[in-house]
Amino acid sequence: MTSQTNLGKFMPLKDKHILLVDDDAWIRDSMSICLSCEGCRVTTAESAQEGLSIIRQGGVDILICDYQLPDRDGLDLLREAKELAPEVPMILITAFGSRQLYAQAAAIGVDIFIDKPFNSQTIEHAIVRLLEDLPNRAS
Repeated sequence: MTSQTNLGKFMPLKDKHILLVDDDAWIRDSMSICLSCEGCRVTTAESAQEGLSIIRQGGVDILICDYQLPDRDGLDLLREAKELAPEVPMILITAFGSRQLYAQAAAIGVDIFIDKPFNSQTIEHAIVRLLEDLPNRAS
């Protein structure tokens, strides 16, 4: 019964293309496995440059980005991603959350903030919530 409940709850994730940009291989790998099990197509990048290259190719439904990346900070990536693909919802994950960071990210258009540490359910629920809110987003 639990699996049927979860299946219905996470059905909006099925077939979504999620780009995950994080320099931590463990986070990339574990989130990829988790989201793939929910029917998502997950592409990972370990740098902002690699993530932007994927965004330029198109087809990304959701962007999940860490704040601290090796080549640029996540806000720079999100700012440029918003210019390239304004329709793509964005989630920022960080271990360095502050009011100033959240205000800057909100000004860019970040939809959801997730503080580290987090678990797979936190990410799944955030994505489902984001997808449910998409029809209500201003164009």
